[in-house]
Amino acid sequence: MPGQGGAALMVHRTYAGLGSPDAAARDFDALRPYVRALWGLQAVVGYFTRDGSALDIALDSLQTAAFHFTRRPHFYGPKAPLEDAADLRDRAVVAGAFEALRPYASALRHLQSRCRPFGRDWQALNVAVQGLETTAFHFTGVAHFYGSRGDSAGPIRAPDGVAP
Repeated sequence: MPGQGGAALMVHRTYAGLGSPDAAARDFDALRPYVRALWGLQAVVGYFTRDGSALDIALDSLQTAAFHFTRRPHFYGPKAPLEDAADLRDRAVVAGAFEALRPYASALRHLQSRCRPFGRDWQALNVAVQGLETTAFHFTGVAHFYGSRGDSAGPIRAPDGVAP
């Protein structure tokens, strides 16, 4: 624009959010395979163990986010774990088990991208993201396991291919 001295143009972005409770329920239902995977991991390590409690963090945080959007207190209902879950007591399989959950972390972040940054809905989904990160940290010892892999990430992530 002439006379603006190179001023940047601002673009207004509208955030649609997750829509009605029924629409949000479809989004959260799409996450059910990951919930079943987490239940499967929990069934193997034991529900009332330290590791089982760590998995509860990821599960309860997602349940909290689902309630925020759907108003259904027990959205995922009774536990139906996957039968072929990895045994997280065997530390050699831990990184692979959490690497397999990377699409789940990406799906949560995609839902978050539909919400106003740092708004109530974004924060509700951030509860689930941080719950998953906390659980991954418990098992892997890697802070921000699902965080950036770029050079700008700094020392928060182990190099690719390095198992914790």
